[in-house]
Amino acid sequence: MSGSGSAPLHKTLRRRDLLRVAGAAALPAACARSPGEAVPALGPPAPVAPPALAAAPPTRCAPPSLPPEPPGLAPQAAPGDPARVAIARAAALAGFYDALDALASGEATDHLRIAVFGDSNLTLDLPTGRLRRRLQRWLGDGGHGFVALGRPWAHYKHMDVAHDVSGWTSYAITTKPTGDGMYGLSGIAAENQWQGAVTWVETAREGSPVGTKASRFDVFFAARPGGGAVRLLIDREGVGEVDTRASGRELGMRRLVVPDAAHRLEVVSASAQTARMLGVALERDAPGVVVDSFGVGSLNTKSLGRHDPEFFRSMLERRRYDLIVFMTGANDLFTMDAVPGTMKKVLSLCRAALPRASLLMLTPPDRGLIKPMRETQLVVAQRRVVAEEEGCALWDQFEAMGGAGSMARFVKAELAMKDAVHLNDKGAAFIADRLLDALLEGHAGRAQAPRPCKRAGQA
Repeated sequence: MSGSGSAPLHKTLRRRDLLRVAGAAALPAACARSPGEAVPALGPPAPVAPPALAAAPPTRCAPPSLPPEPPGLAPQAAPGDPARVAIARAAALAGFYDALDALASGEATDHLRIAVFGDSNLTLDLPTGRLRRRLQRWLGDGGHGFVALGRPWAHYKHMDVAHDVSGWTSYAITTKPTGDGMYGLSGIAAENQWQGAVTWVETAREGSPVGTKASRFDVFFAARPGGGAVRLLIDREGVGEVDTRASGRELGMRRLVVPDAAHRLEVVSASAQTARMLGVALERDAPGVVVDSFGVGSLNTKSLGRHDPEFFRSMLERRRYDLIVFMTGANDLFTMDAVPGTMKKVLSLCRAALPRASLLMLTPPDRGLIKPMRETQLVVAQRRVVAEEEGCALWDQFEAMGGAGSMARFVKAELAMKDAVHLNDKGAAFIADRLLDALLEGHAGRAQAPRPCKRAGQA
């Protein structure tokens, strides 16, 4: 290769080489000298400095241990009991693990927040719903998190919360785009068709494992010239009005503080002008875990890059995530050339907005019933390479399922739908459980090295 700088690894690879190179990249580098290499001669001994009074070593403390997880959610099994897969470059998750330690030790002053971007395997909130249930039952229910106020498909439905829409046109960044990229983070938006149109969100019904209470609603909207007004109702009582008109385009948010209890929020269009509503985040006051699930049907990496960067950045800053997960790639089959550049752009946005947040990429699940799709294996190999180039942690979902041919086994065992593309609730629970296992394994490995103790009152 000529030139003063080296080209990115993905640009030196042909598609048929991706699998071989990605496999080789996983091998540890050798440390021994090559045969015949000379052993450097020893120089003269260095002068010995006079003895000095040694400084007292800093007091070392063991990192806080996590409390035992409460019983009640048995691990989901899968055919063949696939081997557990560790997270590559788990050291890149330091920010997330710091927030986890703070929550476990009682030092946290805010929630541990996780964002997960995904495709149609996420629109029913199945893997994220399982992750939310386990973490909130264990470490504290911080509230359901974000729900879009549009509903582009019948299969957009979150667990442990109720939500629906009437009289609003729902948009999605993939199947029905707005054309301007103003979605915030979710890739979904809603605009009123007439005055009086209603979209609503309600805490989970009594008896649900999590999500039955909220202390605040953060309502997100697009502020723009000519925007319409909406009325906000809590438990069917009016609590205020939001005018979405603005001189320019920017992300808007209105916070509603309520007693910590079950609540219903309604957003009702209050003018003939068009208001664009993005979604609402349900949270509680006491620090706990919040999981925001951003599932969009037909999402691929290329369409993830269609977000307006200022709206995307602004909402990242508002939500203050500790871990951002990209559970995408299944739909990258025909747009692989766009993946490296788009992921670099999106990861850079995340790092600029939230420098302390940890970023985690996943490979897509296996695909195919009669035989595994080789194109999916190419996407898997590409994501391994891109994650390494970007210094991003990676969890290999493809291998965690059992590798090539595992989707057919999941279908046969009734852990996936017959289309051999989508996981059902059991398959999604298995993936969520194994992902959480991998995250906790990385945390346990990090915990082996004790750290300096904090003095009383030290931040």
